[in-house]
Amino acid sequence: GAFSLPINAGTMSNKGVEFTLSVDVLKSKNVDVTIGANHAINVNKIEDLGLVNEYPTGTSIIRKGIPYGSHYAQHYLGADPATGKPTYEKEDGTTTTDVNQAGYFAKFGTYLPKHVGGFTADVRIQRFSISALFSYQFKVSRYNNTENWTTRGTTGYHNAVNANVMLLTEQWQKPGDVKWIQSAAYDRGFTSSDVQDAKFLRFRNLNVSYQVPELSFKGVRLIKSARFYVQGQNLFIWSPWRGMDPEDDNNISLHEFPNPRAIVAGIDINF
Repeated sequence: GAFSLPINAGTMSNKGVEFTLSVDVLKSKNVDVTIGANHAINVNKIEDLGLVNEYPTGTSIIRKGIPYGSHYAQHYLGADPATGKPTYEKEDGTTTTDVNQAGYFAKFGTYLPKHVGGFTADVRIQRFSISALFSYQFKVSRYNNTENWTTRGTTGYHNAVNANVMLLTEQWQKPGDVKWIQSAAYDRGFTSSDVQDAKFLRFRNLNVSYQVPELSFKGVRLIKSARFYVQGQNLFIWSPWRGMDPEDDNNISLHEFPNPRAIVAGIDINF
């Protein structure tokens, strides 16, 4: 009585390269300067799926010949200047305002980054030390579901959620308007319009410290050494992503709490 049976028939490959580089730019009694970098490249590919060539999984698709995690959506093209209706790409490459005729495509990238890495700088000037860490990723995209809710532009949505300020300038209002967001009379759905570039460069960590030498009083050693430090985490981020945080391991941003910014000060004492 069974009509289908899941089987373990898929084959997927991951090929790439990783490298790490560290250079002592300057080393002396009073000054040390070291810089470093690391980078990883991963090429993912679905090699075989057994008896089928593809199967959609919600907003992504598993298809032979493309990377795992590839986005799968209707290709939104903006508002029709004459009517304000949302326009889409059909499978033959022409356009339509009928969502039922819109094709689904897997040409919007993947949520698994192809390139990840970081670089460091460590500087010591006598007893002062500064250490900085930057991290990055690129060749990656994600659905910005939060922006989808706030820019759908319909009355029904904005009775429930606040409207995005983009609607003031980017929503169709009258015939002849060339706008990205359709008229408030229509809904564009969850489409490629919500897939955004999730590359970033993040100032991950900054540590500034001072090394205190041995402290004695009348021949009695009070402390062997001590280190005062101030450390900042996730200080800045540069990214075209318009959501809360581009750094995540899923394909849809669902208003997750972003990486928190934190400042910590302390002292380490050795007796």
